[in-house]
Amino acid sequence: MANKLPTIFVLLLALIIAFITYWLKAEVEKELLVKKNNNTSGPEFYIKNFNSIQTKKDGAIKFKINAKSMKQFDYAEYAILDKPYFTRYENSKPYSYIKGNHGKIVGKGEEYSFSDNVVLTRVETAKKKEMKLFTDQLDILPNINIILTKKPVKIIQEPSIEIYGVGMKYDNKEGILKLLNNVRVHYDNPRKKSKIN
Repeated sequence: MANKLPTIFVLLLALIIAFITYWLKAEVEKELLVKKNNNTSGPEFYIKNFNSIQTKKDGAIKFKINAKSMKQFDYAEYAILDKPYFTRYENSKPYSYIKGNHGKIVGKGEEYSFSDNVVLTRVETAKKKEMKLFTDQLDILPNINIILTKKPVKIIQEPSIEIYGVGMKYDNKEGILKLLNNVRVHYDNPRKKSKIN
């Protein structure tokens, strides 16, 4: 009997380990199946003519974002936008516009990412002429007033300046636009043109 005790103990231990292994395998497979179903399933909800407004504490409009449609995917923590249009306000007036063919809202609106034929327009003011920026992808961080991209950009500053570069960071609070690499500037002097004509 004394010789059988270690054998019984080893068999019992092997059965416990086999049961735990089977249970863990079943749990992991169940988790993977849930993840696969989430990834292949459609959006949680779909909105046509999506429109959202964020205001400051005093009720003034901070920014608006609208799109032709929005699809919300809860499991991935993002929403897909079709033809998004972002408007930044200052002193209750539109200050800049950003549009693109596609967009994404990340998290709870901490970041907006626009792609495919993106155009940023800063409206003309008493001190500054209209400026347009063209790129393929642009990230907007509305809560900290920063816009950035790693893609090539083209900037047209009225009346006759064209600027090219790769990568850009625009800090709206500070009013500073930085081009990060391969910067080229083309300037036409309008006075020279008028003398020739």
